[in-house]
Amino acid sequence: MALIWALDTLELSRNAWLAEIDAFADRRRLEKPKHRRSPLAREVRYLHGWRWPGPEGHRVMFREIGILWGQHVPVPFPDVPTSVRDDLVELNATLADCISTYLRNNGTTGSGHKATLLRCLRKLHGHLGRHLGYPSPFHDAYDYHCRLLKVTELLVNDAYPFSAKTQDKG
Repeated sequence: MALIWALDTLELSRNAWLAEIDAFADRRRLEKPKHRRSPLAREVRYLHGWRWPGPEGHRVMFREIGILWGQHVPVPFPDVPTSVRDDLVELNATLADCISTYLRNNGTTGSGHKATLLRCLRKLHGHLGRHLGYPSPFHDAYDYHCRLLKVTELLVNDAYPFSAKTQDKG
Protein backbone atom coordinates (compact mmCIF):
# COMPACT_ATOMS: atom_id res chain seq x y z
CA MET A 1 0.00 0.00 0.00
CA ALA A 2 2.86 2.40 0.81
CA LEU A 3 4.40 1.81 -2.61
CA ILE A 4 1.09 2.51 -4.36
CA TRP A 5 0.66 5.70 -2.29
CA ALA A 6 4.22 6.80 -3.19
CA LEU A 7 3.62 6.16 -6.88
CA ASP A 8 0.32 8.06 -6.78
CA THR A 9 2.08 10.98 -5.07
CA LEU A 10 4.86 10.99 -7.67
CA GLU A 11 2.36 10.83 -10.52
CA LEU A 12 0.33 13.69 -9.04
CA SER A 13 3.49 15.80 -8.71
CA ARG A 14 4.62 14.94 -12.24
CA ASN A 15 1.22 15.87 -13.66
CA ALA A 16 1.33 19.20 -11.82
CA TRP A 17 4.82 19.86 -13.20
CA LEU A 18 3.72 18.98 -16.76
CA ALA A 19 0.74 21.34 -16.42
CA GLU A 20 3.11 24.11 -15.28
CA ILE A 21 5.42 23.48 -18.25
CA ASP A 22 2.44 23.57 -20.64
CA ALA A 23 1.20 26.82 -19.09
CA PHE A 24 4.70 28.30 -19.43
CA ALA A 25 4.83 27.28 -23.11
CA ASP A 26 1.38 28.79 -23.72
CA ARG A 27 2.39 32.09 -22.07
CA ARG A 28 5.61 32.22 -24.08
CA ARG A 29 3.70 31.61 -27.34
CA LEU A 30 1.43 34.56 -26.52
CA GLU A 31 4.32 36.82 -25.47
CA LYS A 32 6.62 36.23 -28.45
CA PRO A 33 4.39 37.94 -31.07
CA LYS A 34 4.35 40.94 -28.69
CA HIS A 35 8.17 41.01 -28.90
CA ARG A 36 8.68 39.78 -25.34
CA ARG A 37 11.37 37.31 -26.29
CA SER A 38 12.84 36.55 -22.87
CA PRO A 39 10.94 34.95 -20.01
CA LEU A 40 11.03 36.58 -16.60
CA ALA A 41 13.95 35.51 -14.41
CA ARG A 42 11.59 34.61 -11.56
CA GLU A 43 9.59 32.30 -13.85
CA VAL A 44 12.66 30.47 -15.09
CA ARG A 45 14.03 30.22 -11.52
CA TYR A 46 10.81 28.65 -10.38
CA LEU A 47 10.58 26.22 -13.28
CA HIS A 48 14.15 24.97 -13.01
CA GLY A 49 15.07 25.34 -9.33
CA TRP A 50 14.83 22.74 -6.59
CA ARG A 51 11.20 22.15 -5.61
CA TRP A 52 8.34 19.66 -5.46
CA PRO A 53 5.36 20.66 -7.63
CA GLY A 54 1.80 19.73 -6.86
CA PRO A 55 -0.57 19.80 -3.91
CA GLU A 56 1.86 18.02 -1.57
CA GLY A 57 4.65 20.44 -2.49
CA HIS A 58 4.68 22.57 0.65
CA ARG A 59 4.60 19.63 3.03
CA VAL A 60 7.34 17.78 1.14
CA MET A 61 9.57 20.83 0.77
CA PHE A 62 9.14 21.88 4.41
CA ARG A 63 10.15 18.39 5.53
CA GLU A 64 13.12 18.27 3.12
CA ILE A 65 14.34 21.70 4.21
CA GLY A 66 14.19 20.54 7.83
CA ILE A 67 16.19 17.40 7.04
CA LEU A 68 18.81 19.19 4.92
CA TRP A 69 19.16 22.03 7.42
CA GLY A 70 19.60 19.51 10.24
CA GLN A 71 22.44 17.93 8.27
CA HIS A 72 23.97 21.29 7.33
CA VAL A 73 24.03 23.05 10.73
CA PRO A 74 26.60 20.81 12.47
CA VAL A 75 29.10 21.10 9.59
CA PRO A 76 31.77 23.69 10.46
CA PHE A 77 32.21 26.66 8.17
CA PRO A 78 34.86 25.63 5.63
CA ASP A 79 38.06 27.30 4.57
CA VAL A 80 37.25 29.84 1.83
CA PRO A 81 39.25 32.38 -0.18
CA THR A 82 40.15 35.31 2.09
CA SER A 83 38.93 37.78 -0.55
CA VAL A 84 35.31 36.59 -0.12
CA ARG A 85 35.37 35.25 3.45
CA ASP A 86 33.52 38.19 5.02
CA ASP A 87 30.84 38.13 2.33
CA LEU A 88 30.33 34.35 2.68
CA VAL A 89 30.18 34.54 6.48
CA GLU A 90 27.55 37.29 6.26
CA LEU A 91 25.65 35.34 3.58
CA ASN A 92 25.63 32.22 5.77
CA ALA A 93 24.42 34.15 8.84
CA THR A 94 21.66 35.85 6.85
CA LEU A 95 20.47 32.56 5.35
CA ALA A 96 20.64 30.83 8.73
CA ASP A 97 18.28 33.47 10.11
CA CYS A 98 15.84 33.15 7.20
CA ILE A 99 15.87 29.33 7.18
CA SER A 100 15.50 29.11 10.97
CA THR A 101 12.56 31.52 10.86
CA TYR A 102 10.92 29.46 8.09
CA LEU A 103 11.30 26.23 10.08
CA ARG A 104 10.23 27.82 13.37
CA ASN A 105 7.11 29.30 11.68
CA ASN A 106 6.04 25.99 10.13
CA GLY A 107 6.92 26.96 6.58
CA THR A 108 6.38 30.70 6.42
CA THR A 109 9.14 33.28 6.21
CA GLY A 110 9.45 36.48 8.14
CA SER A 111 8.32 39.79 6.72
CA GLY A 112 10.90 41.23 4.38
CA HIS A 113 12.65 37.90 3.80
CA LYS A 114 11.71 37.62 0.12
CA ALA A 115 14.13 40.26 -1.18
CA THR A 116 16.83 39.02 1.21
CA LEU A 117 16.47 35.41 0.10
CA LEU A 118 16.48 36.28 -3.61
CA ARG A 119 19.57 38.48 -3.15
CA CYS A 120 21.31 35.68 -1.21
CA LEU A 121 20.39 33.17 -3.90
CA ARG A 122 22.04 35.33 -6.58
CA LYS A 123 25.12 35.81 -4.40
CA LEU A 124 25.41 32.07 -3.73
CA HIS A 125 25.27 31.29 -7.44
CA GLY A 126 27.92 33.92 -8.07
CA HIS A 127 30.31 32.68 -5.40
CA LEU A 128 29.91 29.07 -6.49
CA GLY A 129 30.72 29.99 -10.08
CA ARG A 130 33.49 32.54 -9.53
CA HIS A 131 35.27 31.65 -6.30
CA LEU A 132 34.50 28.10 -5.21
CA GLY A 133 34.01 26.10 -8.40
CA TYR A 134 36.57 24.42 -10.61
CA PRO A 135 39.59 24.89 -10.58
CA SER A 136 39.36 26.24 -7.01
CA PRO A 137 41.11 24.21 -4.28
CA PHE A 138 38.19 24.91 -1.92
CA HIS A 139 36.27 21.65 -2.45
CA ASP A 140 34.79 21.54 1.05
CA ALA A 141 33.57 25.13 0.66
CA TYR A 142 32.00 24.25 -2.68
CA ASP A 143 30.13 21.26 -1.20
CA TYR A 144 29.08 23.29 1.85
CA HIS A 145 27.66 26.12 -0.24
CA CYS A 146 26.01 23.77 -2.75
CA ARG A 147 24.08 22.28 0.17
CA LEU A 148 23.18 25.77 1.34
CA LEU A 149 22.09 26.68 -2.20
CA LYS A 150 19.77 23.67 -2.37
CA VAL A 151 18.12 24.54 0.95
CA THR A 152 17.75 28.17 -0.14
CA GLU A 153 16.22 27.26 -3.51
CA LEU A 154 13.76 24.90 -1.84
CA LEU A 155 12.77 27.61 0.63
CA VAL A 156 12.43 30.35 -2.00
CA ASN A 157 10.43 28.11 -4.35
CA ASP A 158 8.17 26.99 -1.51
CA ALA A 159 7.62 30.35 0.18
CA TYR A 160 7.57 32.46 -3.01
CA PRO A 161 6.33 30.34 -5.91
CA PHE A 162 5.97 31.94 -9.31
CA SER A 163 2.50 32.98 -10.31
CA ALA A 164 1.70 34.22 -13.80
CA LYS A 165 -0.66 36.72 -12.16
CA THR A 166 1.99 38.08 -9.77
CA GLN A 167 3.31 41.43 -10.89
CA ASP A 168 6.22 41.90 -8.45
CA LYS A 169 9.75 41.42 -9.74
CA GLY A 170 11.58 38.57 -8.11
